Amino acid sequence: MLGINNHKFDESIRNVPSDDSYPMVSALFSKNKLIGVNALSLTVLDLINKGQIKCDIELDDSYDVGKKLTPQDMEVMKKITLRISNSGELKTSETRTINLLKNMNKNKKFNLKSMAKQSNISSIANKFEKDFNDFVEALKIENGFDGENYKDILKDSKLTGKGKELKKEWKNFQTYLKSKDLTEKYPPESDLENSAQVIYGACFGIEKDALNIRENNSSLTDFIDKDGYKLLNFIFNNALLNVTEKRKGDGIFYGVNDKYTIPGGG
Repeated sequence: MLGINNHKFDESIRNVPSDDSYPMVSALFSKNKLIGVNALSLTVLDLINKGQIKCDIELDDSYDVGKKLTPQDMEVMKKITLRISNSGELKTSETRTINLLKNMNKNKKFNLKSMAKQSNISSIANKFEKDFNDFVEALKIENGFDGENYKDILKDSKLTGKGKELKKEWKNFQTYLKSKDLTEKYPPESDLENSAQVIYGACFGIEKDALNIRENNSSLTDFIDKDGYKLLNFIFNNALLNVTEKRKGDGIFYGVNDKYTIPGGG
């Protein structure tokens, strides 16, 4: 890579800076350095990309969700169906994600509107909280993350010298993901890389920006095109807002934002 300060890049700008998992990349370079519900959403995206979750969408045009869900959004969500078809070996965190979705929806096939309505039910929300905690614990164990320390990148919840250097590399990668000129000059070399780059965009909240200058050529990219990642975050946040059995001392940060609420209507 050429001089970072003057924004001159070579083809290595396309290279992913590290092999850390999507949830860990998102957590490490977030403000609080903790795992939020977006880690669960990122895992769902990865499972869609791997074909472990099938995605059927009855919409042709791109769709964007605002800061609050509207009745129109709910009708769009009705046209986005997920079907669990997991086969083969999965990581523990992936298995727990699959089980969480099954428990939440009482079925292997469901649309996002029905899942959103389920998230308003306290008993479902309470079970979701337990399943989410189990998912977070599995994710931590798989990645060797204790909540404050991770490899030689994070120590006592602060980036190390190496962590700060890695953050700069990820910043450059984000520049690539959002740059039309750089993406046209150094495009993804395969459909798989194209989809992976869009998921990395989701790690930093720029998935739609990344997709707008890449091919929409898979179930994963079509899901992102309909703002599916943001919709998942709405739903999962809403479930935690509806938890009635409060548990103390688990040390889990949910990343709940109270602007994410689900209309109660059918």
